[in-house]
Amino acid sequence: MKKVISVIAMLAILAGIMSTGPISASADNNIELKEALEIAKAAFNFDTTNYDFNSSYSETQYGKKLWYLNWYLKTGSGSSINITVDAANKEIVNMYQWENAPAPTNIIPKHTKEEALKVAEELASRLHPVKFKEARLIDEYRNNLFRPYNNDLYNFSFIRKINGIDFPDNFIRIEVDKNTLKVRSFNLDWDTVIPIPDSKKAISTEAAKKIYEEELGIELAYQLIYPDMNKDPELILVYNQKYSDRPIDAITGEIVTQPYYNAMKEMAAGGGGFYDQAGYVPTPQEQKVIDNAEKYISREKAVEILKKYVPVDSSYKMNDSSLYGGQKMEDAAWSFSWSFNDKEKNTYSYIYGTVDAVTGEVKSFSISSSENEFKSNGVPKYTKEQCRKIAEDFLKNIQPAKFSTSEYREQNYEIYGDPKNIPSYSMNYIRRENGISVPFNNLSATVSTYTGKVTSFYMNWQNLDFPEAKGIISMSDAYGKLYKKHDLALKYARMHNYERFNESTVIKLIYMLDDYYGMIDAKSGQFIDYNGNPVKDDNKITFTDIDGHKYENDIKLLAELGIIDSDESKFDPDSKISQKYFVKLLMKATQPDYYPIPYAASDSEYDRYYDMAIMQNILAKKDKNPEASVTRMEASKMTIKALGVGFVADLGSIFNLNFSDASNITSENKGYAAIATALGIVDVTDGSFGPNHELTKAEAANLLIGYLKVEKTPKDSQVLEIQAVMPIAK
Repeated sequence: MKKVISVIAMLAILAGIMSTGPISASADNNIELKEALEIAKAAFNFDTTNYDFNSSYSETQYGKKLWYLNWYLKTGSGSSINITVDAANKEIVNMYQWENAPAPTNIIPKHTKEEALKVAEELASRLHPVKFKEARLIDEYRNNLFRPYNNDLYNFSFIRKINGIDFPDNFIRIEVDKNTLKVRSFNLDWDTVIPIPDSKKAISTEAAKKIYEEELGIELAYQLIYPDMNKDPELILVYNQKYSDRPIDAITGEIVTQPYYNAMKEMAAGGGGFYDQAGYVPTPQEQKVIDNAEKYISREKAVEILKKYVPVDSSYKMNDSSLYGGQKMEDAAWSFSWSFNDKEKNTYSYIYGTVDAVTGEVKSFSISSSENEFKSNGVPKYTKEQCRKIAEDFLKNIQPAKFSTSEYREQNYEIYGDPKNIPSYSMNYIRRENGISVPFNNLSATVSTYTGKVTSFYMNWQNLDFPEAKGIISMSDAYGKLYKKHDLALKYARMHNYERFNESTVIKLIYMLDDYYGMIDAKSGQFIDYNGNPVKDDNKITFTDIDGHKYENDIKLLAELGIIDSDESKFDPDSKISQKYFVKLLMKATQPDYYPIPYAASDSEYDRYYDMAIMQNILAKKDKNPEASVTRMEASKMTIKALGVGFVADLGSIFNLNFSDASNITSENKGYAAIATALGIVDVTDGSFGPNHELTKAEAANLLIGYLKVEKTPKDSQVLEIQAVMPIAK
């Protein structure tokens, strides 16, 4: 089981290991190494008798003075403890402990989240009483996709609040072991030196909304969704954010720009060609690819086209050329790469480009060269406006028709370093059809500020039929729905300031949409995800009809783990469970990170769960009966097969049963009844197994909890196999 390691903890550890600072702190610090050790030991009371120890000290540019204390178990097992102590204010900043021991694989923890929370709160209030009073616990698993199902740690984050306003960048974060209640990590990130803006000076929410709608806001746009895996994506109209990463400065009303990272675009290219082996008859799919290949332009033609836009001459060496072809003609492309390197003059150039193998259009190219590379003492000769003009002239030349239907979309250009020495600007133009944005189709060009040359080009443009904007909600209605669910909220944020060459940090008070993701369907007005499915409110599941029920806690635990999901207020615990619902719950318990997408719009999610169960031999295809009730024996067989020991249970003749109703259990099912009972999956309290008893939803929940409590380790499997050849009596 993978350990969830907080990024901040690891950064602290690395900083401690890599620091080259002196082992003795400077004279103006409040504490020396010995006192730092005393503080660390008092905070966590670790037994470090058999551990090796080292330490380091550093002073950061933000005025922090930190002791890094590191212990490593002498046996070389990898077990370690790392603690960071603030030398100025005697506070614990970070702790992380790693024990190199096999983690239990049972899903059901030995301790509840409430028990672990008490441990976390006690530690936080003891180490940082004042700060803890200013913090509030947040739920980091609001989205079901991130439920802590297969993790042996409970994670708690207490974020700082200043005058009732959240400051998410300041927090106390604690990880507690689910099975031992040991604190595995502790992290404190809390600004005390950087000035905090006065919230009384903030503009009103109404003023912020006006700025948001005029300068950022949402727009009507086309969007591709993927509701059917066997068909092409569907094109729909949505209201989406123009800019998702730009908050509003709540003091000045200005748009806050974030650092812009011009990530390299990875473009796949496959090698190969096509040939027809004598006597071989291609499949229809293979024949389609062969037929497509006959329509492709030649390699020589593709090179000729690309050289019109990239400076390849005789001094360059071609490193690679390849053709990618497939079922869809529009995916076929030639790709090429060239290089030039003059070691004597210390100059180089690398060129990569792709050409549409059908239309002959240049799809992309990039040029990395010594003349355009970043120079610490470089002086840009071209302004942003001049670079934009160069980019637009280039795009008008290479794609005049597409550029004429495109709209410039501003990007952020702040980078680490001197804002007066930005080496290049990337200009992005998104497609518009019927006066509506198509943000997933675009043209872009990057221009060097040193040379004024276009150093990269990228085109993503699809042949689509765009529907007219009929029967859609208005922009004002879309804003109404947006603000009702995700209003602009005041928050503090730590940001980088690039007004000077030396990087510094500032704290800003900002307005930003509260926890917004997804899109608004322009016709239904619903919030949807990128598969077109409605985004569910992630409210805590609370059933009104399970209080006091025998299996109340089992139902609640399955809901907390995300195995039971429901928008209903009632669970109907004593109603019979259908086969399709049991299969769904079992497969979610077996593969918690799997979220099925229907093959076709007419299919239900149950079809995918059935496919999983049949593929894993948990259920035979002939036994699929979605609306049928599930007996205790049927449920036992499916869970034992899900454990991977059905082959043992199939040896029915080696099992002896001592149930009062053993005669009602067929010889082929004896092993399943014996193993399910021995592992505690089935609750047998009156001496009878009840193989034909039809399970209620509550009883199924209890059975699934029993299944999840089984520790599926190699050791257990070996013990189980030994037990399987012995008479089992119950």
